[in-house]
Amino acid sequence: MKNRKFTYTFFTIALLIPGSLFAQQSEEDAINSITASELRDHIFFLASDYLNGRYAPTADYAIAAKYVESQFAAAGLEPVVEQEDGSMSYLQGVPFAKTEYSDELRWRIIKDGTENELTHREDFKVMMGSKLNYNKAEMVWVGYGIEEPDHKWNDFKGLDVKGKIMICMGGAPIKKGKPVLPEDIHKKYIGQQGFSTKISQTLFRKGAAGIILIDLDSEIGVGYDQIPSQISKEKYVFKGDDNESQMGSFPSIYLVKSNFLNTIFADSKNNPLKNPDNILKHYKTQVLEDTYLTAGIEIISEDIILSNNVIGMVAGTDPELKNEYIVVGAHLDHVSPQQGQVCNGADDNASGSSGVMEIAEAVAMNPFKRSVIFITFTAEEMGLIGSRFFLNSDLFPKEQIKFNINMDMIGRSDPKNEESRAHYVVTHKKYVNELEAFINEINDGVTDFPLIINNDEDSPGGSDHQSFIGEDIPAFFFFSGLHRDLHRPTDDADKIDYPKAESISKLAYLIASKLANMETVPSFEAVK
Repeated sequence: MKNRKFTYTFFTIALLIPGSLFAQQSEEDAINSITASELRDHIFFLASDYLNGRYAPTADYAIAAKYVESQFAAAGLEPVVEQEDGSMSYLQGVPFAKTEYSDELRWRIIKDGTENELTHREDFKVMMGSKLNYNKAEMVWVGYGIEEPDHKWNDFKGLDVKGKIMICMGGAPIKKGKPVLPEDIHKKYIGQQGFSTKISQTLFRKGAAGIILIDLDSEIGVGYDQIPSQISKEKYVFKGDDNESQMGSFPSIYLVKSNFLNTIFADSKNNPLKNPDNILKHYKTQVLEDTYLTAGIEIISEDIILSNNVIGMVAGTDPELKNEYIVVGAHLDHVSPQQGQVCNGADDNASGSSGVMEIAEAVAMNPFKRSVIFITFTAEEMGLIGSRFFLNSDLFPKEQIKFNINMDMIGRSDPKNEESRAHYVVTHKKYVNELEAFINEINDGVTDFPLIINNDEDSPGGSDHQSFIGEDIPAFFFFSGLHRDLHRPTDDADKIDYPKAESISKLAYLIASKLANMETVPSFEAVK
């Protein structure tokens, strides 16, 4: 990697710099401290082969966290995490179990007291997930798992799926070979992007313990036989102690063949396989009475380790408003090597983490009325674990956190926007209109590329802003889009658009400044 020697030297020096390096300066000086060259230095270090991809529960990630810690300390941020000995730290330990499993998962579907044993890989496959053991988990049939109230479609009406295993068909409803929902809505739920959207909506928003996805007509974009079961003999599993009941481990996502419906519904008229051409009249979303999933996999060994959120604060200057908080965050972790190749994660998400460090330095030079919390989260790639852990800790009252700015991929453009360099601003649909006006007013002349502001139901996957939105805290994230190097060994530092990353970081600083200095932070929910 280019500039590796320089960056490592910079890291070493930063560890030796005392806090409170920056005397208070003007806002102009502060914003001008955010530069493409400094972002480049951060990204080249975090996305170097030396860090082996920054997979969260590893020593490689720990080095990255130590680097961020050194930057927060050098900028003069306050540590906020109290240790057992009473000292204060920037590091919030998130507990994981390094677990060695057997390679066989046992499934039993218990229906009306009768047990049906299913065979791993033959009858079901694990697509994602760390939580593989369930003891008589309730099951709920959610049809297509789609909620589109504007189009009079809601598979979750009257259902509480929290803590339950959802059974969900892939794709979107079709009647007599034609989409039931409008074409643009239909496309949201089909193919690989549709799969991600559906998973984001169901698992992360509804609080389900897991989801069983039925490969009906291969509408998720890939057939059952094309997908290997993703069970490795070694996994890192979140261990939440007293938070576990609230947060749990990352829920499992299973893929089954369509004949699984016969196990669930048997001869019931609600079995969609009995009348696929008129499916809309023949399924009723429901909690399945006396129907449970028991799943188990043998644990051979387990060691507890900590992976750290890195947290620092710039205290507010107003005696009253300093007790309210704006959170500027980004996930620091990436993914483990793929087929022996390191995925460096320059855009995802060395770019966002570097932006957080630059903004933190700028705010420390020119503090705001409200306090600003800066966080690089661990284990976003494992299911938003770090951000959920932070919000469920007692560091700060959730009701005092007024907004979250999430920086997740700020250095690239997806193929559709390569010419214009347009960048996404993604939030919940209830915030879109109000936030768009708010951000556009601040953005006047800051960026030289368009901002595309949309809601996260129209974007694939999730990011840490969703943890805040789940607590009714307004939030959005800056997002490059799904470019061709995402989660691949080709997501390298030399492909980052550094002037673009600089512009987005400066815009995020100005948005934080506005939010932290205004008399009252708006709710941003549009009045109906």
